Amino acid sequence: MADKDAKQTIDNNVQDAELLEKNKQDDAKVYRLIWIALVVVVLLSVVSIGWFYQQLQQQEADIQSSLTELSSQNGDWQSKLEQHRQQLGRLDSDQKQLAEKLQQLTDKQQLSNAELQKRWALQEVKYLLNVANQRALLAHDVVGAIQALIMADKQLESLSDYRLHPLRAEIAEELMSLQSLTTLDIPGMAIQLQTLAVHVDKLRVKKGPEVDFSESPDTADIASTETPAWKQAISDIWQQLRSLVVIRHEQSGEAAVLVPEQRYFLYQNLRLQLESARLALLNADNDSFQHSLKTAITWLDQYFTGEERDAMLASLNSLAEQKIDVSIPDISGSLNWLEEYQQ
Repeated sequence: MADKDAKQTIDNNVQDAELLEKNKQDDAKVYRLIWIALVVVVLLSVVSIGWFYQQLQQQEADIQSSLTELSSQNGDWQSKLEQHRQQLGRLDSDQKQLAEKLQQLTDKQQLSNAELQKRWALQEVKYLLNVANQRALLAHDVVGAIQALIMADKQLESLSDYRLHPLRAEIAEELMSLQSLTTLDIPGMAIQLQTLAVHVDKLRVKKGPEVDFSESPDTADIASTETPAWKQAISDIWQQLRSLVVIRHEQSGEAAVLVPEQRYFLYQNLRLQLESARLALLNADNDSFQHSLKTAITWLDQYFTGEERDAMLASLNSLAEQKIDVSIPDISGSLNWLEEYQQ
């Protein structure tokens, strides 16, 4: 019984030991599984952390790029804002200028009718004074200058403005200085010379009677019956050669006969002398004027004849008696006074 109990005890101990060993083995497997699970968890954690870190880096890079882009856009917006400010400044300046012009136009519209008439009249006076200076200094037309000054003075008289009395005094002095000169109708004399130049082609050139040395028909017939044939042939040839030469003599002996080409140049030279006299007249060059007239008179007397020549000679001799060396005074004082008054 005791042996059986001991055996039973031993068997129980053995079973307990085997159970214990089995439990240990089971615990070891559990521990291994736990460690494996922990390793897997750790690995998964590391992988997750790495992935999250990478995502964070990517997000940081995206945020930095966005910040850079926003900074660039901010700079563009600042530049555009500055441009808009400048445009606003220019628009403000333009608006001010338009306001000033509008004010000026408004002021002009508010001018009275009398003031407008006065300004218009002063412009007419200025034009007349300009005409007077041009006629006196450029065309040496004293009469025309006097007429322009008189018209300007009448226009000023119609304004009845005491502030313009100094201008009328200037015009009066200029009128006195022009009226004291020897009055010559320079435009009329120039027109007369121009008309004479146009009528040059109507003049007739001097020429004498033609002398014909050809034999009469009766004489030629007699000579042909009395002379041999060879002498008659020589005579015919001589008559043909002599017929090509025509000798003309001026009755007075003062001018040689001119061929048509020479006549053309004679007309042209006479016309040129008349034009030269007209230009010298307009430039108040008395020496050139007298020289051109004397040359034209000499040519008319020497190379031309007829009633047209006589009438032209009378006109040129009458013009040659005029002296055009007249010193034109300065009449710009009134114009200068008016320009200063209008400023």
